[in-house]
Formats: sequence, structure tokens, C-alpha cells
Amino acid sequence: MNTKWAGILGVSGLFFLVTSSGLPGCKKESPRAHVEKTVLSDSETQKGHKEIGLALYEKGENAGAIEEFKKAITNNTADVAVYFALASAYSDEEMVREAIGAYTKVVELEPNHIEAHYNLGFILLDEGSCEEGIKELKKVSEIDPTYEDVLYSLGDAYYGCKKIDDAIETWKTLLLNDPDDSVLHYNLSLAYRDKGQRELAMSEAEKAIACNPKNEDAKKLFQQLTRKKRRVERSGNVKNKKRTEDKNK
Repeated sequence: MNTKWAGILGVSGLFFLVTSSGLPGCKKESPRAHVEKTVLSDSETQKGHKEIGLALYEKGENAGAIEEFKKAITNNTADVAVYFALASAYSDEEMVREAIGAYTKVVELEPNHIEAHYNLGFILLDEGSCEEGIKELKKVSEIDPTYEDVLYSLGDAYYGCKKIDDAIETWKTLLLNDPDDSVLHYNLSLAYRDKGQRELAMSEAEKAIACNPKNEDAKKLFQQLTRKKRRVERSGNVKNKKRTEDKNK
């Protein structure tokens, strides 16, 4: 038996070809013609690799998924879904440079891809690229102004990148919609403390505690600010006393 044909057509298909080839009125086709009809197109092959890759990624088998995604992008075929899944797999495996490249490719192909901008922003920030990371997060906000989560992320990014004034403005904006958010008040307290604005810092810490009495971080911060205020006041009293004693001499 010709195993090549059996592999393509199956045993029943092979039997039909052999028995029907001599029938009157039937056109006899060469084996070559049948082979050409059963060859998969490039797009069909790539779709297969894509689906296999996605299935592997869902199982957490990132290494295999990455290899399948690479095969799916042969001949410079642009597929946003494949690039995004590939970037996610790279990110999961902490292959930072590769993840950045894949996410960048996604936003090149689909400039308004929110998740790609969002994830790329976080990776860049983790790598210390503050300006580029913040730019990506701001892009998300531009694409969808109602995407509230990005404002929280932007506030954290500004604070982490020492852009304290920008962080304060972002958190104050968020508080307009949720004035009882204990975490936002706590964040503002930290920011004002860093700027040396102790009274504002204490006020925000008090608000954080009032909104959530179980906010232990806010309680600790308030205690620290209170102790520091007392030390400053005692120091000032000592200086005033010394100046008074000097005048009396």
C-alpha cells in the first residue's frame, strides 16, 4: 500500500481511487493533483499555530505557547491577538525585553489597544523608565477617559517617579468621585508629608482614619506626624527660652 496516499486520504479514500480509476467515463487524475488540493494554505497553518499557542498559554505552558506564537507570525504576518498573547507569555516568564518588543508591536498594529498600552506602561515603570511608562498610562486615559483604574495607576506612577505635585492632583481628582476613599486620603497624606506640608499631611491622615478606622497605615502615619510636630514645637520652645534668657543678661 502507498502509505503517502493513505496518510492524506485514509484507507477508504485510497480504495475508491484504485477501484474507480478504470470506470468508463471517469477522468483519471494524477496523484500530484490530489496532493496539491490537500496542502494547507499559509493562513490555515498560522491559524493552527495560533490556536495551539492560545491553548498552551491557558494551561500555563508558556514556553510551548511562545514557540507556537512565533510560528504563527511567519512571513511578517500581522496578527494583533497573537502578538498580545505572545507579549503576555513573555511577561509571565519575566522576559522583559521580549515583552516590551511584543507589546510595542501590538500598539503599532492597533494604536488604541488599551490593554497593551496599560501593560507596557507597567513594565516600563518597573524598569525605571518613568517618562515612557507614564506616557503609556496617559495614552490609556486619552483613549478611554472613563477608564478609572488608570488614574489610580497614574497616581502611583507619579509618586514613585517623584512627581509629587502630579500625584497630588491625580488623587484629588479621584477623590471628587469618591470622597470617602481612605487609601486616597492616606496617599495624599504621604505626598504632603514629603513636601513638608505637615498640617495638610495630618489632616489627610485624619480623614483616612475617619473613612476607615481599620486603616493601620494611616494610624501609624498620623502618630509619626504628631510626634514630629511635638518635637518641632519643643525645639521651638527651647530656642525661644534661650533667646529670652539672652535678653535678660
